[in-house]
Order: sequence, then C-alpha cells, then structure tokens
Amino acid sequence: MEKTIGFELRSTSNQLKRHINSLPTFQQNDLRGGCGYVLGFLYLHRNEDVFQKDIEEEIGIRKSSVTSLINTLEKNGLISREQTKSDGRYKKVVLTSKGVEVHEEVIKELNRTEQILKSDLSEEDIEKFFELLYKIKANIEKI
Repeated sequence: MEKTIGFELRSTSNQLKRHINSLPTFQQNDLRGGCGYVLGFLYLHRNEDVFQKDIEEEIGIRKSSVTSLINTLEKNGLISREQTKSDGRYKKVVLTSKGVEVHEEVIKELNRTEQILKSDLSEEDIEKFFELLYKIKANIEKI
C-alpha cells in the first residue's frame, strides 16, 4: 500500500488523542472530546469575562457541541456559569478552583507527553518537522 500524508497524519493524530485521553487527569475528570481545550481557553482568559460564544469562536465548533462540553465541565465541578452584573441574560463561564488545579495537572501531563514525542529528535529534526507541517497546512488551505 502506498504511503499517503493524509493517512499518516490522521493515524498519528488518532494515536496521540488516545494517549492523551488515557492520561490520569483526563481519565479522572472526564476530559474528552474537547473539554481540555475549553479548560485551557478558560485558564488563559481566567481574568476576563468569557461567554459561550467566545469558546465557540476560539475552538471553531458548533453551539450545541460547546454546550455539551460546558455541561460536562460544569457537572464535574471544573467550571460554573455566572450571571453578569450588566445583563442578567448573559452567563459568563468561569473556572472553579478545582478547574484551575485540574488544568495545571493537565499541563504537567501534556508537557511530559511533549518531551516523549521529542525524545529521539534533534533540534534540526524538530525544526524541519514544523517547516514541513506548516507547508502541508498551507497546501490544505488551497484546497
């Protein structure tokens, strides 16, 4: 069978997703299907008012999908929804103290994973990898 870039990228992506979903903090806190991305976005913007629409735009997924992710995170005590002072119709999405702790654990686990991914690669290999990956991404945008 001929090797194809698309197949290898998808296969590698799936393998990495399975690994990440098996990490202890992901398992213990039901961080699947994008919950980790939402948690990370909220952590980075924890000193700002963040609304569901901001998350939809950042991650680029539908409203119903974001609602599901937010519901999961809220059920697990990682976020809360709070009314804004200026308009009671809008609820901002806020990390709880547990959410901050979980995110910081997630970052430690992801950093360990990143080190493993890079372990047998030279700096030149890593630079070349990103150079090629960015070219492939640019080519995809032309489609």
